Amino acid sequence: MMCVASLSDFKLKLYPRFLLTRALYINLSLLLLFTLLCSFSASEKHTAQELAQRIIPKHSDRILFEHIEGIDKDVFSIWSENDKIIIGGNNANSMATGLNYYLKYYCKVTVTWYKDDKIIMPGSLPKVREKVTVESKLKDRFFLNYCTFGYSMNWWKWREWEHFIDWMALNGVNMALATTGQESIWREVWLDAGLTEEEIADYFTGPSYLPWHRMANIDSWHSQLPLSWIEHQYELQKQIIEREREFNIRPILTSFSGHVPKSLKRIYPNSKITRLNPWVDFEEEYNTYYLDASEPLFKEIQKKFLLKQKEMYGASHIYGIDPFNELDPPSWDPDYLAKAAKEIYSSVEEVDPGAVWMQMSWVFFHKRKDWTPERLKAYITAVPKNKLVMLDYYCDSVELWKQTESFYGQPYIWSYLGNFGGNTMIAGNIKDISKKIDDVYEQGGNNFQGLGCTLEGLDVNPFIYEYVLERAWDTKINDKDWFQKLADRHIGFEDDNYRKAWFLLYDKVYMEASTNKASMISGRPNMKGDSKWNSTNIKYNNNDLVKVWETLLKSPLSKSSSYEFDLVNIGRQALENYFGELFLQYLDAVKNKDIKAERKLSKQMLALLSDIESLVATNSYFLLGKWIKDARDLGENPQEKDYFEKDAKLILTTWGVKGNKLNDYANRSWAGLIGSYYKVRWKMFTNDAYLSLKNNQPFNEGKTYQKLIDFEWDWVNKKRKFIHKPKGDSRELSEKMYKKYFSVIGNHE
Repeated sequence: MMCVASLSDFKLKLYPRFLLTRALYINLSLLLLFTLLCSFSASEKHTAQELAQRIIPKHSDRILFEHIEGIDKDVFSIWSENDKIIIGGNNANSMATGLNYYLKYYCKVTVTWYKDDKIIMPGSLPKVREKVTVESKLKDRFFLNYCTFGYSMNWWKWREWEHFIDWMALNGVNMALATTGQESIWREVWLDAGLTEEEIADYFTGPSYLPWHRMANIDSWHSQLPLSWIEHQYELQKQIIEREREFNIRPILTSFSGHVPKSLKRIYPNSKITRLNPWVDFEEEYNTYYLDASEPLFKEIQKKFLLKQKEMYGASHIYGIDPFNELDPPSWDPDYLAKAAKEIYSSVEEVDPGAVWMQMSWVFFHKRKDWTPERLKAYITAVPKNKLVMLDYYCDSVELWKQTESFYGQPYIWSYLGNFGGNTMIAGNIKDISKKIDDVYEQGGNNFQGLGCTLEGLDVNPFIYEYVLERAWDTKINDKDWFQKLADRHIGFEDDNYRKAWFLLYDKVYMEASTNKASMISGRPNMKGDSKWNSTNIKYNNNDLVKVWETLLKSPLSKSSSYEFDLVNIGRQALENYFGELFLQYLDAVKNKDIKAERKLSKQMLALLSDIESLVATNSYFLLGKWIKDARDLGENPQEKDYFEKDAKLILTTWGVKGNKLNDYANRSWAGLIGSYYKVRWKMFTNDAYLSLKNNQPFNEGKTYQKLIDFEWDWVNKKRKFIHKPKGDSRELSEKMYKKYFSVIGNHE
């Protein structure tokens, strides 16, 4: 949003006040106010017009924007005038939301969150027969998760970010985490404190791990972060912040929460700096250090950081602050927790009197046994009323607002998480989400002020986030109609089969709250039938998903990117579920020492993995090669390119240190990853199991387990070439795979 100087400033600059008569002074003031409002209005209309030009350039000259005056809530209106479509809104964000409403419900168009997805408009713009006006029901519409910057947006340039901000504006987002470029601030703060460049470089992690470094979970892992990265991210963040503000999206910047480099103890040996407990199973050298909030040094660092952040990225007034994320504070005493919260907030308020603290409730969910009601209440209520906004982070599983007396009166935002690690797994209980949103509207209290999405990665269920964000607006569209319209815009026209397929998804498949359990193809093989982040268990009947796939394939051809994505995504998931069934049969064969069955099932499993790889290779969303190419493109020399490639592969596979507990957490069913990584592991596992049967010896799973760990680490450290552009036709491959497997993966009466 534009920043305008105060009216009194302009008055004094324009005329010596003593020369003006009272009447003239009032008239000039009103004229100036009108001029400023017109300028503000023109700027917002210009922002919306440029959005239309970017996403639908051939039609943008026939879509005009108007500013709606005198409205104290977000609202948009849509109407036709001659051959023009007029979209009114009280600000640029509302205008963008109105444009998306028109595209979805009149043009049958989906604008995805990816820049390269095609947007296919009808030949002529459909008329709006009767004027439509829709008001927002909530003040805040929030988007993003700290982790998204490590699981999905790691390698983005402005090209990708610009489109993503457009997507957020189109979907009415008006609050977004903005953590890009933090390291440029901290580098200057720590240099001013007396640290060396080498110490600072050792403190930062690799690019993909910066979210967990920023949340004070790990230091130094996969360092050293190149200076070129820090400089690139600084320039990128300036572009992100500027564009978000143009769209009335409030960027949620950060503040100091106590996390300091270990080397700061060299300069301040008497300050109370404590090493926090190890996170997951990272060794001591990667542990983080916490400066007690009661220390005078705490406020000094806070002031330096916030002033430097304001200098670099402008004023924010709302800050993401999340101390002790997935870690133990130095003390669990309620008085200590209250004091820490109070000291942290006061350190921010001293620099920015209008500061608001945004806190994610994941901290309390993750260590819910430790965060007792007494401790939680002491911590939350220590911050002045309405100066703390709680993100109820994981409402698809646990709604903490119901367990905390609506966060003891502090404002909160109901949030849908929906994805862990960027896993490619169809998941989400739509009916449950809908009911919970109904409930929070009815029972959430006056301090319920927004809806949000806190996805860890941009996943294979993008429509759910569109749904949650639209529920913040009074569209008066029921769920069944919403899904019917979703089907229309995914294929680009009305088709009974496509509508039937999406209704089956709504009614029969999307029945399970999202978890961090993906299918078994991407899990480290073992004799249990599942792994830490992977499972053969699904809550729906795979026959229903196969029926969806079959029904989609009965629909006419479409050039829509969403149509192509649906074919690949549904087929992929149906085949992955079938792989789980084969694996369970395989385990029975090994248990029963049936070598013939073991060999047959092993062959089927490996062939199926190859077929899934071929299918997903037809869609750019599912390409490991693109992920790696994007990473390498950010390097300024061969050494940096190799460093970024390794970082990009680490996060998807071993995650951290060799053999650690987070291995496979960010698994993906991507072409390249399936063939060169997952399939190889399965081949190693089945070969060892076969040899144990052949030699009539017990299966030494521990030995195989270590071989798999060695292979994983070797894969990360070796460069390989992968396709970075789609290969093959999505419809053709979908039909081929369906015909090949339909007789074994579903019932087709």
